[in-house]
Amino acid sequence: MSSPDRRRGGLSSSLRRGAGTAAALLLLAGMSSPQAQTVVPNAHLDTALTPWASFVSAAPDPAGSGNAPLWQAAPDVDGNPASGSSLIHIATTVPAANAASGIAQCFDFAGGPAPVSFVNYGMAFRLPAGTPADGAVAATVEVRLFSAAGCNGFIAGGTQGQSLSAPGVVAGSWNRLADSGFVPPGAPVTAASVQIRGYLRQTGAPASQAGYAVDLDHFLLVLNSTTPVELLQFSVD
Repeated sequence: MSSPDRRRGGLSSSLRRGAGTAAALLLLAGMSSPQAQTVVPNAHLDTALTPWASFVSAAPDPAGSGNAPLWQAAPDVDGNPASGSSLIHIATTVPAANAASGIAQCFDFAGGPAPVSFVNYGMAFRLPAGTPADGAVAATVEVRLFSAAGCNGFIAGGTQGQSLSAPGVVAGSWNRLADSGFVPPGAPVTAASVQIRGYLRQTGAPASQAGYAVDLDHFLLVLNSTTPVELLQFSVD
């Protein structure tokens, strides 16, 4: 497997940057404890993109661009005919290391402000068959905690990225990208809202084509728990 993308700084210098590991396993939410449930609305992209919206990087970071994100009935990470995924795209016609394009959403915690000691977060991603895994872009999942509702009062954030390069990433196969133990500085902190993003980021490597697309599914964000524990084996579509 190729080495994971190890980015420091970039979209927000105050974010905690980590190393993601692409694997043929996805950790799914399915716990009995309310605290251990994934709190992301429409986490599995079941029937529509809403409430997810387009996300592109902007100044002071390099400006990102790409086709508008789409909801699609297939592929779905577990082949569920009642669910789907999101197709995101980034344009790479202009070399711009750390430019990003994808989807994001901000939401308030349903029970109001909550103490957060650590965050378990992640997503699944799939490079469509036939797309070159040349390392020009990285799949990335990012979380940002806020002290007030509506994503106001930034506290801290973490991100995991995986370079789309062979042999670690195989086109047509689902991969997991996650961090089960992001600890915000000064933890525990009291957070009222969170933003979660899934996107493609240019790495600075020469691109072999003008744009790249990736499928995203099964976002996970759990507070103060390393569960869920259910594992699924992925296969090439």
